[in-house]
Amino acid sequence: MLNLLEADWRALWDGAHETEPQGAVYTRPDIVRLILDLADYTIGSQRLAVKRVLEPSCGDGAFIVEVVSRLIESEQQQPEADWDDPVLESALRAADISERALRSARHKIVRLLTSAGCPTQRATQLAGIWTVHTDFLINDWQEKFDTVVGNPPYVRIEDLPRRVLRHYRDAYESMTDRADLYIPFIERGLSCLSPEGALAYICANRWVKNQYGRVLRKQVAERYHVRYYLNLEHTQPFLSDVSAYPAIFVLDRNRCAETKAATLDDVQPQTLRRVVSDAKSNRDPEILSVFPRWYPEGGAWIATRSHEHRRLEQLQPFPVLEDSAPGTRVGIGVATGADRVFVLGGKHPNIEEDRQIPLALASNIGNQRIEWSGRYLVNPFADEGDGSLVDLNRYPGLKDYLERYGDALKKRHVARKAGARWYRTIDRVWPQLQHRPKLLIPDIQGETTVGFDIGEYYPHHNLYFITSDSWDLRALKALLRSTIVREQVQAYSVQMRGGSLRFQAQTLRKVRIPRLKDLSTDRVERLASISDARDQAEIDAVVEDAYFGAGDGGD
Repeated sequence: MLNLLEADWRALWDGAHETEPQGAVYTRPDIVRLILDLADYTIGSQRLAVKRVLEPSCGDGAFIVEVVSRLIESEQQQPEADWDDPVLESALRAADISERALRSARHKIVRLLTSAGCPTQRATQLAGIWTVHTDFLINDWQEKFDTVVGNPPYVRIEDLPRRVLRHYRDAYESMTDRADLYIPFIERGLSCLSPEGALAYICANRWVKNQYGRVLRKQVAERYHVRYYLNLEHTQPFLSDVSAYPAIFVLDRNRCAETKAATLDDVQPQTLRRVVSDAKSNRDPEILSVFPRWYPEGGAWIATRSHEHRRLEQLQPFPVLEDSAPGTRVGIGVATGADRVFVLGGKHPNIEEDRQIPLALASNIGNQRIEWSGRYLVNPFADEGDGSLVDLNRYPGLKDYLERYGDALKKRHVARKAGARWYRTIDRVWPQLQHRPKLLIPDIQGETTVGFDIGEYYPHHNLYFITSDSWDLRALKALLRSTIVREQVQAYSVQMRGGSLRFQAQTLRKVRIPRLKDLSTDRVERLASISDARDQAEIDAVVEDAYFGAGDGGD
């Protein structure tokens, strides 16, 4: 990390920080209490005033109110409460980039302290000491903290001033790819921990599986320990209804300890009480699963239940999908950059027929059949498959059609770079793909849907396709419709609100299935015969046998 004092944070932001609170999403009080309980900031034998707390993005004080309330109760349990004790001055640091938010937080601190008997002058002084108007990521935090707690801001990199983003990227190793702002908040917070300290955040869970979280996961695996991980992506732990896909995690430096994890379906009071009970108890937990080692190499955190993790480990000897048989490939359909031009509701009478390809949409795909909607793709690419475009002078109907939309097409980013190739689609069209047998898999799904196209359609951009030189695609379809594969997709992808999964190419390429050459002809035929079945139990029984039945070799 570079010297963060090289830049003055106010100059770097140049006033942009005072427009609106940056990425403010406020946490429910019961969730705040849960997080502080998991971080061991609880009233007990130790005086809380000696446990230094850092809140990196305090907003209007959701965490601060609970921290100060617990601090007050702890002080009141002392033989004699002394509000002038200098120890209190180092008990808390709450930072925020918004002066308006800090004023609200200070007001709440003063009200809590004076209500507890602290003189107004001292309460005002403590509120001023405890709150810091700064950019947490740039401030030079000299001291170490026993508890770093809070809800980092939800800010996309596109919403940051360029000079600020550039400084963050230079300062933080984890700020890679399209990492959101909460990523460096985790890295910086961890660097502020005392040897026995714990970081407890609630923030988006995307980093635990996706590419931009890879560096941070590696840092955690190499230097820290995951004490608790609670996936809350199916719940709403915030005061406002936001699509944040949240998680709670508690990290510390106790690298030899176990991890307790869970995915919660609700955050009702009784569920939160059971979580705390599981976390603090040595008996077998009801909700939390125990992991002796938590993804030690920094890989994706693919499971929160120990039995799911064991199941995924059991699949490791199997090859990934594209290695399961020669010539097996996963791809994505065409993105045009202008569907209103390139996607036709029906065959156009004036465009040459060989420039119109039947187009399959995600909504057309079913497990039993493809219900084609009659859409066509306008194909500007030559049939040679070398990436060249057709000569429009040889296709007057196509030329007239495209030139009518020429101004709009030329404004596209892909067209500005293409010059004379202004009429291309974003993705290249491979005409031969239409005629290849292929499996078609919609991107976002509630239930697993895999369609089989004998070679009639070209896939749209929200469809993934699988082709193979070796597989009977009907047998492969049965495998992909199985619960075993769905569990893998669920583990490797991030779930959408409501439980839908994304069957993206990057996820499908991680799915492990039996190697074709290890399956007998009889097993392949049985798989093919149930590929269109409506009974999931029937599919799962045949697929389970293909995975784990007695090895009988290929024929």
